[in-house]
Amino acid sequence: MPPLYPSDPNANLESSQSHDRGVLAVISATFVAGLLAGLGLVSDLGGEFLAGLAILALLGGTLAVLSRIAGDTNRRVTASEASYRAFFDHAVEGIFRTTPDGRYLAVNQALADIYGHATPDSLMTALTDIGAQLYIEPGRRDEFRELMQAQDAVANFVSEIRHSSGRRLWISENARAVRDWSGALLCYEGTVRDITEKFEAERALREALRQAETANRVKSAFLAAMGHELKTPLNAVLGFSQIIRDQVLGPVTPAAYRDYADDIHNSGTRLLSVINDVLDVTRLQSGSLTLDERQEEPREIMEQAIALGRGATGDDRDIPLVMPAPPPVLQVDSRRLAQALGKLLANALKFTPPDGEVTLALTADQQGGVHFIVRDTGIGMAPETLVAALEPFHQLDNSLARKFEGTGLGLSIAKALAELHGGQLAIVSEVAKGTSVTLSLPAARVKCSPSSQAA
Repeated sequence: MPPLYPSDPNANLESSQSHDRGVLAVISATFVAGLLAGLGLVSDLGGEFLAGLAILALLGGTLAVLSRIAGDTNRRVTASEASYRAFFDHAVEGIFRTTPDGRYLAVNQALADIYGHATPDSLMTALTDIGAQLYIEPGRRDEFRELMQAQDAVANFVSEIRHSSGRRLWISENARAVRDWSGALLCYEGTVRDITEKFEAERALREALRQAETANRVKSAFLAAMGHELKTPLNAVLGFSQIIRDQVLGPVTPAAYRDYADDIHNSGTRLLSVINDVLDVTRLQSGSLTLDERQEEPREIMEQAIALGRGATGDDRDIPLVMPAPPPVLQVDSRRLAQALGKLLANALKFTPPDGEVTLALTADQQGGVHFIVRDTGIGMAPETLVAALEPFHQLDNSLARKFEGTGLGLSIAKALAELHGGQLAIVSEVAKGTSVTLSLPAARVKCSPSSQAA
């Protein structure tokens, strides 16, 4: 690596002078050789003299060539040092060279700016013990040295430091150990980046996520508590309204009271369904809902789901069932799987006009998994609304005069229950054409496939 400080600024002039001296040496050697050769011929000194003279001329020429090579080399080194010096002075990142015990040997202006000093010299004058004066955390310099001793380099060494103004900064250091030919440690050199803004942004994000998680836990706890508190009096309302509606204790007059009691019971049943959905969402989000798994026939699950969908909407239209023969045996929680399919069927019935069609099918794939598919010819959804439709409490129609009632929990509950079984939920929809929702279960949930039963 080139030195941090280049040689004398007059090095170029000296290099040029060295080159001139080399040329002069060649001319002088040639002149002297010619002069001596002439004298030898005149004096008739013989062949030995001429041979010596030739050797002398050769040595002079060699010396001249070597002098020129040295001059060229010096010019290249000087240019390299000047280039490195320009890079060192104008680098965006801070650059340093320090002794192992924590003294600065060289720094550039960028590092002085990061640490809040006017010049590199003022930084080196102010900071004479890096470990004690720079780092906030005691022992941070010792950790730096231990990494250097073990690896001869550090990368992304993040630390909190003191700015000259007294405020705190976060920096990231990358450095290497510099050793001599024998392996003895000479110094450390490397770069520094100010990552305060990035670090603070990440810390703010972590804090925001922590607060969001806390708020979500509080919300879930509140909904669970309120749900249970509401269910207790609601059960009494449902029970007494049913007694009045059915005239269990005797005739109720006038007859309008029975109609009122029926309205109370229906509204209470709907409210109870909403409360149960809210409680399910809180348990699913908190991970406290568990499955009661058994081996089940899919037909029973699908028929139970149809009953749930019809009960939620009051729509008794025919829903064809399609499944392979013989059907597979599934290892599932039949109540929760029927609940998920019932939510999908309720949505399909709600958003499909009376002359439309709703079907429920079961298919198997080549990997051994199964797919429950709810198809309808209803109003459909735009592609950009599909993701939002899976969010809890999301209504595609948020207006006060919306046509379709609901809490917006059906799809999110179905998706969460599918994932709880190790499966997934996929939606394909087109406006004015209809929707197809597929609840897929993995092969691990299939205990007996149609192909194995046929064999």
